[in-house]
Formats: sequence, structure tokens, C-alpha cells
Amino acid sequence: KGARLEKSLLTYASTCCFSYQYAGDLCMSDVMHGPSVRNSDGRKRKTYLIALIDDATRVILYAAFAFSENTAAFMEVFKQAVLRRGIPDRIFVDNGSAFRSHHLSLVCAKLGITLIHARPYHAAAKGKIERWFRTVRMQFLPMLSTGDMQSLDAINRALWSYVEMEYHRTPHRSLGETPLDRWAKAGQRVRYPEPGVDLEDLFLFEAKRKVQKDRTISLNGMAYEIEASLVGATVTLRYNPAE
Repeated sequence: KGARLEKSLLTYASTCCFSYQYAGDLCMSDVMHGPSVRNSDGRKRKTYLIALIDDATRVILYAAFAFSENTAAFMEVFKQAVLRRGIPDRIFVDNGSAFRSHHLSLVCAKLGITLIHARPYHAAAKGKIERWFRTVRMQFLPMLSTGDMQSLDAINRALWSYVEMEYHRTPHRSLGETPLDRWAKAGQRVRYPEPGVDLEDLFLFEAKRKVQKDRTISLNGMAYEIEASLVGATVTLRYNPAE
């Protein structure tokens, strides 16, 4: 099985014509530099469009603009993709720092996802998502209004309206049908989280800290008081970086 997987991935990396058969077999993720929008204090900041696309159907599992392309921003988009479209068997990414993070590897292991990194300087391997980014530049960005640029929430509302109402419902040149129609035909093997699985908990970040003599630990510039019995011990903290 491992040899067959390796061979298929080498084939995938060498040609953008290769496609997996079923939805959920493989998804691909990357980041596109986006326009500047206003943040909470009214100043304009550069955005990054983080997206995951299903290889077999070209369905956008989830996509969102963020003010950063770091691990925390990517993991939030990844979590929403799993909530909406299930757990992919494989995720194909490049070698950016967010995709090389220990946290991504840990979450993928917990979900049973094979994490695959593209060979450096092999842009053709990411052809499908690069073509979708090109579509976004040509079709979505020119239609943005001034109101759509007033906040992240506004531009993301506009983005998801475009994805669901236009992109997913327009026949794809390579497929000969819409992404949603292809998903309906090829989605029978998609894995969804088991009932009772707490994805919010599963996606929490982890960090190890030593409890100081004053019974405190520090995390992201904040000090927290810990039980006296743990002084000198190394503890594992689980947290949401967005909170």
C-alpha cells in the first residue's frame, strides 16, 4: 500500500492532469496574497486568502481571508473545512511555515490524515488550487465593492457567497459539470467526524511550560497562576490562540 501511495503521489507531483477518483481522497491547500481591508481600528491591512480544494471534484472545502498566513490562521480554515465537508484522507501542501508546523502534523495524525508536502520549486503540483486562485483574481476580486472591503467579515461574506452561488454552480472546464454535481457523484466515501468528537478540543494548540517558584507560567505574554503542587513541573497547556 505504501509503495502504491508513493507512486501515485510521484505521478501527481509530475503532472497536473492526474486526479483522484473520489471526493475526500485528497485535498490541496495554499495561500494567495489578497487585497487590503480595514481591521477593527479602521486601518487597512493586507490580507491572505487561505483555501482548501478537493482534488476530485474541485469543490472548495473552505476558504477565508485572514490578516496572517500563520499556523493559527490556517488551522481555523482547516477546521471549518472538516466541519463542512468531512475529513480528507490526504492533504497536499507546500513547505511554508504554517504547513510545516508541529500542530498541523499532530491534528492530521489525530484525524487519520496523511500530510504530504510538495517538492520545493515544483509549482505544477499545486496546479488545481493555483488555477482557482487565478479564477478568484479574475472573477471575484474585480466585483468587490467598497463595502466589501470594510472588514474581514465583510469580504469573507462576499467570498463565500461567490463560492457557493457562482463557482460551485458553474460547469468546470476540466470536469464538464459543476463541482457540486461532481461531489454528488463522487462523495459517497467522504469521512465525517464521529458523533461526539469535539473538533474544537481536537484543534486546540499545545505548549509545554515549566511552573515557576511563584506558581506561575507564561503564555503569549500573559502570566497564569498554577497549583502549588506543580511548582517545578513541566505542564502541557492546551489553548485557542484566537481567544
